[in-house]
Amino acid sequence: MTNHDHERALELIMRRGTEDLAVRDTEWLNAHLSGCSRCASYAEDFNQTGHLLRTFAVTATSSLVARTQERVHARALYLQEQRSRMVLIAISFTLGVVSSVTSGWLWWKFGGWVAGRIGLPSLIVEPGVLFFLLLPALVIAGLMLAFPGPVLEGKFMAALAREREGGNQ
Repeated sequence: MTNHDHERALELIMRRGTEDLAVRDTEWLNAHLSGCSRCASYAEDFNQTGHLLRTFAVTATSSLVARTQERVHARALYLQEQRSRMVLIAISFTLGVVSSVTSGWLWWKFGGWVAGRIGLPSLIVEPGVLFFLLLPALVIAGLMLAFPGPVLEGKFMAALAREREGGNQ
């Protein structure tokens, strides 16, 4: 037998208790174990170890359970806020595109008409279209700079603060 056969047998022995093996793999493993005392011994030891581990009761302390629940809850809040922020970002992006296209179109129509009436050259009108395409984004950026809000807030930050306070005690 080759070393590859033994490696395959060891892998199938480890997977046998946790996964459904194909019928072909199970038949091959049984045939290999009947002819290889080393792998058969390993399979017996592996099964006995698994049985021994299942006989012991493993319990977590109440503080570990509480901290784990807090972290899972904080993560759930974080994911919920991420989803809601993505919706807000999508809405903001859509509104920005609509307002930029609208203002650009209005400048193109109205500005072209005004430029034609006044006699302005196209070198002034064409950059104006670009300016009015960017105008909504520039206004929003200016408002965000003028009225900065807290960067991170909400339920997620409150949960993190509670967790940090609990860890310092």
